Amino acid sequence: MSDTSPPPPPPRPPRSRRTMADQRDLSRLVLFYALAVGALLIGVAALLVGLAWSDLAGSAYDGF
Repeated sequence: MSDTSPPPPPPRPPRSRRTMADQRDLSRLVLFYALAVGALLIGVAALLVGLAWSDLAGSAYDGF
């Protein structure tokens, strides 16, 4: 009886390893985006607090 199983797949070429410079660039990029998102969230929070404060101050003067 002959073996009809397919031949094994060829070996994969080795993956190129990331160098320390690539890791440093990647970490700087992640840090930059994290700081940008944080600054955006702080800006939105400040805008919402400002709107709430102006609404509160405006309604306080309406009662007099």
